[in-house]
Amino acid sequence: MSAGWIVGLADAAAADVATVGGKGAGLHRLVALGARVPAGFVVTTDAFRAALDTVAAQVEAPLQALGPDAPIDAVERAAAQARARLLRTASAGPVLEEVRAAYDDLAGGIARVAVRSSAVGEDAAGASFAGEHDTFLEIRGRDAVADAVCRCWASLYTARAVSYREHAGAGPAGAMAVVVQEMVPARAAGVFMTLNPANGDRSTVVCEAVWGLGEPLVSGAVTPDRFVVDKVSGEVVRREIADKPRQLVRGEMPGTAEVDVSAERRGRPCLDDAELAELLDLARRVERDAGVPQDGEFAVAEPGGPARVHLLQTRPETVWSTRAPRAATNGSGARTALSAVLATLTRGAAATSTTPEGTPDHGG
Repeated sequence: MSAGWIVGLADAAAADVATVGGKGAGLHRLVALGARVPAGFVVTTDAFRAALDTVAAQVEAPLQALGPDAPIDAVERAAAQARARLLRTASAGPVLEEVRAAYDDLAGGIARVAVRSSAVGEDAAGASFAGEHDTFLEIRGRDAVADAVCRCWASLYTARAVSYREHAGAGPAGAMAVVVQEMVPARAAGVFMTLNPANGDRSTVVCEAVWGLGEPLVSGAVTPDRFVVDKVSGEVVRREIADKPRQLVRGEMPGTAEVDVSAERRGRPCLDDAELAELLDLARRVERDAGVPQDGEFAVAEPGGPARVHLLQTRPETVWSTRAPRAATNGSGARTALSAVLATLTRGAAATSTTPEGTPDHGG
């Protein structure tokens, strides 16, 4: 294996953002902290550069030819040309052979994995590129994983990503790392923030969750359950339980499928008190280690053990963290999305709210 192309999440090299990108470095910190993180590896920025080798200038050429005020349709055409050139030149060679070998070493090469873009500027405290680059879920097979890695690289050149970099003054695309991790067989998944995004109150942890995989929540396609937990006492001070008629699950073949939630489960909380307590403990540890408020993503595995919450990533919160802390509240502020994670801003009328004394049956 060529030095620098593939690194494990626990490897010392995975602490270097320039090598593994923001997401990869964040996962390394979680592993070092002792958090439960799905097994995986990072295809580094050195691998990206080696795969493109001498053709990087050709990939960038259509975008470099654009004027400063090019119309969006011209940006889209140039971006499509850049992606096509990258996929054509990077789809074979020694780098992807090492990706295939690394996948074979991960759970015998039969694991279903998430293949996730990890850009160098991603998840920094001063700016968040969350959602600008591609993620592929429930991928299985060495060739499918290699193809997904190439498509993550190519997502540097979507019109959306190009426009975001131009707006942020981030310059050319640079290099892209890619994280490959085993998928958690998720009964539920969600996001959390170690402050209340409604008012900046740092005495609470706010989490939102749905049945199944978390992608519909992150994309804003579903209304999640919402829980506000006191950091000190551990009390769940507010619960908002949504009607959740659909969920995303792993398909019969590699890939995902959207299915109906059974009538008896769709209105039940998708997290129980033991899972909320475990998530609170993890959130406090992550924030204490980072020294600043965090938001992140998690998955809850199917029953079978006393501890089931897996952290999928964390990053600095970017809205309230630079402001003076607010006084503590009872956590009952207006409904808002988790910064840089949720696309929905308000909860629909289908959600129900209860106090801790009036909590519905947790079920499963």
